[in-house]
Amino acid sequence: MNRVPPTWRHVTSGSVVHARCSSVADGDFHLDRAGPALFARRAAFEPGAWTQLDEIHGTEVLVVTRPGEHDGAVADGAVTVRCDVVLAVWTGDCVPLVLAHETGSVGVVHVGWRGLVAGAVEAGVAALRHLSGEGAVAAWTGPAIGECCNEFGAGDLSSVVSLYGSGVATTTTWGTPSLSMAEGVRAALRGVGVLSIEESGVCTRCDERFFSHRRGDAGRHVVTARTMALA
Repeated sequence: MNRVPPTWRHVTSGSVVHARCSSVADGDFHLDRAGPALFARRAAFEPGAWTQLDEIHGTEVLVVTRPGEHDGAVADGAVTVRCDVVLAVWTGDCVPLVLAHETGSVGVVHVGWRGLVAGAVEAGVAALRHLSGEGAVAAWTGPAIGECCNEFGAGDLSSVVSLYGSGVATTTTWGTPSLSMAEGVRAALRGVGVLSIEESGVCTRCDERFFSHRRGDAGRHVVTARTMALA
């Protein structure tokens, strides 16, 4: 069977949000390796001016007002109303979250467990609504480490449980405590009124089409999101 990397298409009022995830075959999108090779991979994967963030597991969300603005800036989220902007987050087990406002504005958030606890999901939704109003927001999550493989220490796990409920605590396939990042992100989204949630359902550690920090990979894949006008 010919499997292709996950994509998402969400129709809004007069526009459509497109999101897609690269694979190992598309190359390494690690921002620390910025240079001609990275920019060539960007152009081949998603033409246009990119805003790819230097992520630090925080909660800052930047507003992108022109193509290429804030490219390489330190933050974990970005939002825009522009149709000529490519927003990008690069991951290797963390959750790449794409947000689409009913008006057509779009956002991306890099969500690791520290960012989840700090409120990265809520910050992304708040920034998108501040930009576009209190309309409905839909969400999609790209490939990330699954609960099957996300072995987690009991102390850190309890801090996530205290915020997002016991559903985030599960076990790996080999029987050790595990954190369900998918459930944590879902709980955070539901908590701020985002009920339309779609997920790729892909575990990066299990699926070798994608880079995985837990598997020992140094490379990183990328999720891009952009809004395009409906024909």
